[in-house]
Amino acid sequence: MATTRHTLDDLAAALGLSPNTVSRALRGKDGVSERTRNLVFNEAVKVGYILPSQSPGGTAVETLAVTIPSATHAFASQLLAAIESGVRAAGYSLDLYVTDELPEQEAQITQQIIRSRPAGVIAIPVQGAGRSWEQVHAAGIPVVAASREIADAPTDFVGVDSEAGSYAVARHLIGTGACRILCLDEDLAISTIESRKHGIQRASAGSPAVGTEFVDVPTRRFENTGPEWRAQEGHRVVLERLADPKAFDTVLTGDDFFALGALKALHEMGRDVPGEVKVAGYGDLPFAAWSTPSLTSIRLPAVLVGELAVATLLQRVAGSTSPAARRLIRPELIVRDSSATVADSSD
Repeated sequence: MATTRHTLDDLAAALGLSPNTVSRALRGKDGVSERTRNLVFNEAVKVGYILPSQSPGGTAVETLAVTIPSATHAFASQLLAAIESGVRAAGYSLDLYVTDELPEQEAQITQQIIRSRPAGVIAIPVQGAGRSWEQVHAAGIPVVAASREIADAPTDFVGVDSEAGSYAVARHLIGTGACRILCLDEDLAISTIESRKHGIQRASAGSPAVGTEFVDVPTRRFENTGPEWRAQEGHRVVLERLADPKAFDTVLTGDDFFALGALKALHEMGRDVPGEVKVAGYGDLPFAAWSTPSLTSIRLPAVLVGELAVATLLQRVAGSTSPAARRLIRPELIVRDSSATVADSSD
């Protein structure tokens, strides 16, 4: 005989309480009377929602969850490190889920989250997917989106202003004489990539003499079995375009790995950087300052985004009912030798 799985909403409806009150009572949070807390706990045990060994307001360490698209993507890894540090400092344990950018995998993960009932979730969502996060939100589990917004649920969002970052680096390149810009970015339908394209387009729109070519490069962020390494795609694309010596005078990439490959291709073909071709990346990965020439890039505020995401989620876990907040953090342009003379560069 099949066993009925009771949800938080079932408990709330049976007791005539709100899902938020039931959730707070089960987690031992303030703002709930002892009578209500015991009432909720007893009903939850009766229907098998929690085990009798679980006590309201007990000393067990509570859990927060985080979902990331890839275990090897540089920004996601930096963001995760900041989130884990903040979560541990707040006294929570952390459950990690990797979606591999697959909507069906994210749907399974969100159902697992609903069943395991963490105190809250920080999610880098799979975009263009179904209504998975709306279900988590409806189950009374606070959700904060990081890096990408969630379209199907009224959740808080903390991310990078990718458009502002790409606009800044494109304007810098145009200011140093760029006229024909070859733009390389991942072939992936996510808002951050679209925002980067919009920033470049907005920057070049103010300079009619500037032309831009956008090339979508195959993504490798699904390859979670080894270290992420995507320089070869940037190398390939630039070598192909170098067959026409007037095709571009600037390479602007959405990834420092692509830029590293571009630098190698230009070196192999005897093209001077930045004298003949300027190059700029995105992400300011550790090798950017050590490449030859050193790489102009956009430094992403991964730590700040992670810290703000944790702080926002903890406010929701504590019972905040303020309207969903949307915060975009501007990244920093780091000018180095690949787009300027040593005298003009800074780090």
